[in-house]
Order: sequence, then C-alpha cells, then structure tokens
Amino acid sequence: MQLHFGGLILFFGGIYFLLMAFGVVRANKDPEKNELWMRKFGRMMKILAPIVILYGLAQFFGLLK
Repeated sequence: MQLHFGGLILFFGGIYFLLMAFGVVRANKDPEKNELWMRKFGRMMKILAPIVILYGLAQFFGLLK
C-alpha cells in the first residue's frame, strides 16, 4: 500500500473547518464578525467538513486513483 501525503492537507483542513463550524476555533477575532460567519457558513461547514475529512483519508491511503 502506498501512502499519499497530500491527503493529510485535506484531512487536517477538514478538521479545522469542523472546529470552526462548532465554534471551538474562531473564524474572526471580532465577536460580531465571527457570529456573522457562523450564521452564513456554519451549517454548510458542518456538512462539508466531514466529507472533506473522509476524502482526505481516502486519498491518503490511496483508495482513490
């Protein structure tokens, strides 16, 4: 089995966006702008971030050709 380390970028990026979507990591230092980001992108990131994480893992382990 051959490992593709480019998938780790997607994996860790997906984790970061998931943490942002749940409010663990702030998108902006300004609380008002952070709340605006959460209302605008929070729901979408909660759906897309796990998909990006799984895609990154699949790419890392070479399941996608």
